[in-house]
Amino acid sequence: MVSTTYPVDHYEILGVAASASDEEIRQRYRFLALAFHPDRYQRNPEHHHLAEQQIKRINEAYRVLSDPQQRAAFDHLRRASGNERSQTRSSTAVYAQSLQEMARSTQRLHQIEQELLSTRERLEQSEQTNALLNNRLAELEQLRSSERTLFDAEQRTLRQQVEQMAREQIESERTLRSKLERAERKIHRLEQDIERKNELIERLKHAKAEWDASSQSRIDQLTQRVERLRAELEEREQQLAEAVGGRQRLQQQMSQEQHSALHVAQRYSTALSISETEAARLQIELDAMTAAQQRSRAIMRLWQVAAVIGIINTAILLVIALNWLSGG
Repeated sequence: MVSTTYPVDHYEILGVAASASDEEIRQRYRFLALAFHPDRYQRNPEHHHLAEQQIKRINEAYRVLSDPQQRAAFDHLRRASGNERSQTRSSTAVYAQSLQEMARSTQRLHQIEQELLSTRERLEQSEQTNALLNNRLAELEQLRSSERTLFDAEQRTLRQQVEQMAREQIESERTLRSKLERAERKIHRLEQDIERKNELIERLKHAKAEWDASSQSRIDQLTQRVERLRAELEEREQQLAEAVGGRQRLQQQMSQEQHSALHVAQRYSTALSISETEAARLQIELDAMTAAQQRSRAIMRLWQVAAVIGIINTAILLVIALNWLSGG
């Protein structure tokens, strides 16, 4: 049963209206129980004592208002003692408001303590970071000192190497200058050799022209001789029916003439081979001088082409003459 008088208003203690629902009363109780829990005020004994008293009032108010029968009885007595309570409501309301403000201040203080703790942790981390940075800076200073020493040593080594390279360059310039002088003298000798080779080529050209003229005269004589042989062959063919013995002698004479013609052709071929060998030797000599004189190379190529053309013409004439002799 509920007592006949209520020194305090449970609605004011919980800070809800008299028409509040059970859910509102339950939520408000949870909030106040969490805000005024004595464990949160361990550092201040006075606040801890007040929190214990207030949590008792909160529990008592919630116990009454959470029970429908006790709440109905409390509402009935509250209405019946409305006049008496009107005198004490203001002081109770002020007390409840001060407790709520104290709870909010306590929460704010707790938040500030957490922020202070986090700030202290960040400060400690910053100090550790600064210590690490100082250590790293010291290491970098040592590394810089060692690198500077190594750099100075390398600089001295490089300066010595540069001086050595300068001396070597001067020596190499002297060597190259002497080699250049020797090369110029060698080029002068090569130019003289080229002049002599050109004179030799001119003489060879003149000899080739004479050889071509003499070859042409020999070919003409051979042609005339072949014509005479053909005429004789025609006469002997006419006389073949009259004398078999004359025919045999004519055949022997023809074979002799063919043998002599082949002998002449062989000698001419031998002479051409000798000429080709001499031309090849001259070609080798001229090839050795092509790196120094492009003009000599061009002249040599023209000479080779002319020689090949002359050899081809001569070979063609010999083949024609041999074919003609064989056919006759």
